[in-house]
Amino acid sequence: MKQNRFFLAALLGLFSLSSVLRAEVDPNFYIYLCFGQSNMEGNAAAETQDKTSIGSRFQMLATTNFDSPKRTMGQWYAAVPPIVSPVGGLGMADYFGRTMVAALPANVKVGVVDVAIGGCAIEMFDKDKYQTQLTDPSNWSAQLANRYYGGNPYQRLVDMAKKAQEKGVIKGILLHQGESNNTQQDWPQKVKKIYQDILTELGMSADSVPLFAGETLREENGGACWGHNSVIARLPQVIPTAHVISSEACPGNGTDPWHFNATGYRIMGRRYAAEALRLMGRELIADPDYVMPANMKKFYTVRKLDLPANLTAVPGQLIPVVATYQDGHEEVVSDQMTYQSDDIPFAGIFVPSSGEYDGQVEATHIDFSRKQTKANVQMTVRYFPFDDRCLRPLIGTPTVSNEKIIQMKANACFGWVYDDGADLSAFTYLVVKLTDKPTCPVQLRLYGQTDDFTKNFANGIVGTKTFVGIDLTTLRAGGKKLNLSDIRAIGFFSTKDGTIPVEDIYLTNNDDFSPDGIQSLLAQPSTINVQPVYDLNGRQIGTADNLPLMPRGVYVTGGHKVVKR
Repeated sequence: MKQNRFFLAALLGLFSLSSVLRAEVDPNFYIYLCFGQSNMEGNAAAETQDKTSIGSRFQMLATTNFDSPKRTMGQWYAAVPPIVSPVGGLGMADYFGRTMVAALPANVKVGVVDVAIGGCAIEMFDKDKYQTQLTDPSNWSAQLANRYYGGNPYQRLVDMAKKAQEKGVIKGILLHQGESNNTQQDWPQKVKKIYQDILTELGMSADSVPLFAGETLREENGGACWGHNSVIARLPQVIPTAHVISSEACPGNGTDPWHFNATGYRIMGRRYAAEALRLMGRELIADPDYVMPANMKKFYTVRKLDLPANLTAVPGQLIPVVATYQDGHEEVVSDQMTYQSDDIPFAGIFVPSSGEYDGQVEATHIDFSRKQTKANVQMTVRYFPFDDRCLRPLIGTPTVSNEKIIQMKANACFGWVYDDGADLSAFTYLVVKLTDKPTCPVQLRLYGQTDDFTKNFANGIVGTKTFVGIDLTTLRAGGKKLNLSDIRAIGFFSTKDGTIPVEDIYLTNNDDFSPDGIQSLLAQPSTINVQPVYDLNGRQIGTADNLPLMPRGVYVTGGHKVVKR
């Protein structure tokens, strides 16, 4: 009997201990695993603004031992850089965490568990292949793997992730890697295996632990491995829960062709956070109760918008807008704008998909620090404007003169891109008028996509005529009838060098190909749902009939939240 009582007491003690351990797991401690090579490890020297005012809500779990600053593997610390390894610097995770903390409620903490190795291939994180990366002792990444991660970076990441699960909840995985696997077409499959292995070992589901993968440094910013971005772009096709983080306009360090500078890392970190917040149904904007430190505010606060007073656009266009921040850096903020106009029916960030308009537009940007910046624009919307912001090469390097003479190159294409799609479904004909015969055979290509202008287009034949009406209703692309409500690009194409002297190009429903009044045709009254739609800040940004055209996000209409995916 005494033995039974002793056994029962011991069992109750174990249950009590288990309850205490479970109680230590804080559901409001959001943890993100991070892995990759040197851009994830951090290659920029942290500046004063990066080392102060971090606070206790953004933490790092040391995945190796540090001498300076003194840190012990497996212990939590304030996320003061370097947060990955003693040889790292400012990297992707630093401003990811700072942005998350600022945007989330005050009761939420954010932690990162980061294992990254400069110069390593993706195979370094494959639990079945990592040994192949350690055979050359002169290899820098092998030396780092042995010195800091016991020769097995994957296992170190998993072991530290299990330790992190004792304190909080893993909410996602950040990846930045690819330079050492540049343009390898099977890279997405390799990443998929590692992702699935991590999920399995940690008992997690892909649905609740998305993968965020950042692009490499782009060519225009000095990148040598920019070609790998087309491979990264395919990752969501292989991993449905993967999300690609753009590196557009993120500056390089100017000394090598692989690494971002400190500003680039700050921007990339914020973009990782923006996507993570979006999946939570939250905006990229600081929580109202968050008091932003002065050293952070300069990076997060817009000083001015670069938007011309007079602007020509095409239907469905994402208007290019550049913001200058208080710290002097510039960023493209086109997808963060809102527009109001009595003359142009905006619904979200894109120019309306159908119609030609002239009118005054008020452009508004609300930055992360909640500061509102406005600009007034006189806007002209045309389907086929000869404006250098709208007319551009689709294939090759053709050019156009001020007299609308297109100088073609062999197998080149020159035309208009409609970012969110142009709606031509109200029209029967697309008419091309030339001032003289072209000196090369001409086709007019219409695209339903823009990822490759050499594929999936419909051809309207102009030949060497000076006046042609192309019947839109008969065109087919990829063996299917062309979807006229979602045209992504239209361009002149020729197989030879030559000139195309354009007088006009327009849409019509007249059998004699004479011009229609486009605005009057599209302005016919119709039954629409004009119930207001508001953003999460209470600003009306459109009506319910425009909801399908709005960008992804969370909206309020009819007293209910609506998630637009």
